[in-house]
Amino acid sequence: MKRNVLICGAALLASALFPVVAMGQCSYRASTDGGTFGSPMTYETPGGTCPDAPLTNSAAQVILDRNLTVYMPGNYVVGNGGNIAVSDFGHLVVTGHLTVESGGSITIGQNGTVEVMPGGSLDISSQGNVVLQQGGVLMGNYDLRIGDGTNAQKVTNLEIHDDSRVVAGRATVNKATIYVAPSASFTTGCNLVLYNSNIVDDGLVTIQGNLDLSPGGSNNVLCGNGTVSVAGCVFGGNGAVNHIAQNCAGKIAVCAQRAATSCGTGPVAGTNANEQACDELVPSCPKPLPVELVSFTAEPTTRQGVALEWVTASEKNSQSFVVERSADGRSFRANRTVAGAGTTAARTAYHVVDEQPLPGTSYYRLRQIDFNAAASYSPVRVVKLGPSTGPGLEVYPGKNAQEWVVASRLLAELLDAHGATVQVYDALGRAQAIGCTPAAETGRWTLDLHALPSGVYVVRLLTGSGSYSRRIVQ
Repeated sequence: MKRNVLICGAALLASALFPVVAMGQCSYRASTDGGTFGSPMTYETPGGTCPDAPLTNSAAQVILDRNLTVYMPGNYVVGNGGNIAVSDFGHLVVTGHLTVESGGSITIGQNGTVEVMPGGSLDISSQGNVVLQQGGVLMGNYDLRIGDGTNAQKVTNLEIHDDSRVVAGRATVNKATIYVAPSASFTTGCNLVLYNSNIVDDGLVTIQGNLDLSPGGSNNVLCGNGTVSVAGCVFGGNGAVNHIAQNCAGKIAVCAQRAATSCGTGPVAGTNANEQACDELVPSCPKPLPVELVSFTAEPTTRQGVALEWVTASEKNSQSFVVERSADGRSFRANRTVAGAGTTAARTAYHVVDEQPLPGTSYYRLRQIDFNAAASYSPVRVVKLGPSTGPGLEVYPGKNAQEWVVASRLLAELLDAHGATVQVYDALGRAQAIGCTPAAETGRWTLDLHALPSGVYVVRLLTGSGSYSRRIVQ
């Protein structure tokens, strides 16, 4: 018999579902382990007005702690005055795209971890700030982009304090500043690319690819009392390599692992601009993606479908694109496949429609596959369709007095997202204790409400894509 994924039980406190409002800035705190960013958070600040979830409020204060894990599957912006604070064994798992804009910040404190999964990214604007302190960890094989090329060195965009570490895949620093404390570390799985940027390294910087100075030429600064270890070599042209430490009061030790001596720029001359020669020294690092993706959008259509469009500037050995869909932003399933353009330098546009989309919130991404079977992923796009009422929930009287049947026709992938929960509220929004028994068939359950007095009640089904409600008269 197929496993019934609905969890029957007492409802959550009414205050968690019917928001307490706040006079000042909204403050949220994670309350459910394994939940989705936004939905499992309670309100810490009394009074005033708060939105239903911090996903709609980039200036919100969000706290993740108490050994809880929360997933961020979509795109989230930490705006001016906003902050995400992770500490006390809190764990934020980013499968989408996290952006820190001007005036926004992320603080990773004692025993806190932010993990960015493959396909996800972290962007820090030239006025945004990410601070790691007291053993905080930012990790994952992801794209780390620091600075947007607009305001060089106005703030320290990435601060890695004592006993903290940052691990990224490929990192690009564009008119921004990084500070690495004496007992801290900053590691990239592949190339570190600098555009007119400033790195103060008093700890350990490990580059498991190449140090690419070519975009910023001789305007990059890499100073401090620490060490820079490079698996490949340092390259840039225009004297970039020779100038990297000459802007400092004292030269920092840049040690290329492939160098003939213990420290140096590697087997390529200091004026080298030959990126291919350096790439050959680190074959484990992925080469540039075979597809240059210009845009990817997912938008509702007038007929309750979802239109997916993407444009490539060029493609190399591109076999196909697989449109993948998810109810929770974590578990993706193939929705349809579109042939790629092979090898072309021409701009190519693609358009498909998901005519049977998931109700509520869903997530889409592209998996690009080349002729060698290698795959890469696009950013994730979030789509929300219609109100969260309708065919997702039916409630009708059962065979016995004060017995009700709950039935859902939702797709299995929606119920599988986080499981689903039935809750019952009275007319004042107060949670009620109920008896709930799963039926033999998936998507059907029996409620025993004989302990409740006569009156009007609301039955609510919570799923990974949203909530569905029906009013009953007992």
